Amino acid sequence: MVSYSFVYEMSRIHGLLDWAAAALFVLRGMAAFQFGREWAMDSRVRVLVFGLYVLLGVTGLSLWGLRHYDPLTDAWMAAKLLGLLAFAVSAYRAMAGERFHPWAYGAGLASLAYLMAVSLTREALPGL
Repeated sequence: MVSYSFVYEMSRIHGLLDWAAAALFVLRGMAAFQFGREWAMDSRVRVLVFGLYVLLGVTGLSLWGLRHYDPLTDAWMAAKLLGLLAFAVSAYRAMAGERFHPWAYGAGLASLAYLMAVSLTREALPGL
């Protein structure tokens, strides 16, 4: 008999959404910066990205509650929330408006890499 774990399935969905969001951010930045494609800054793509981030937020908050994480006692969770804030600000700045901002895109990539490292290692300072 196969057992079902809601937390496991929610973790898998959240992980897939994470990879999709990261790939879309990288693809949009490459398309806008390297190749000058206008679709990367299109409002329809922004709606898709917003929907993806809403799903990430719902699954992330669900996992937070299901696993009883506390950013006051789990340093990696507090670091992840700060990294998420840094990513949100830099990604918004990189893709906001009609112009692409490469410095904000680079900051978004750096904070995205930090978020992934913290998520995988469960350490506030991965590798140190």
